[in-house]
Amino acid sequence: MMDYLEWADEYYLNARRVQTVIERKKQLLKEKKALTADQRKRLTDDIKQYRRIYHELQDIGDLLTARAGVAVRET
Repeated sequence: MMDYLEWADEYYLNARRVQTVIERKKQLLKEKKALTADQRKRLTDDIKQYRRIYHELQDIGDLLTARAGVAVRET
């Protein structure tokens, strides 16, 4: 059975994976000089969406970490 801290670690790990994707897409924006305006917009929109996911994963990880502290104090 998974406790809150292990669960939070899973969220933080997934957040780091998403951060890697964001960095890769940002690098594509920098390197590719021959991108069309549509391709640039798509990449920028993707980055925004992945940032939202990243922040959500971080927030949930933080919430679970806080709950772990409460759970430890209650027992």
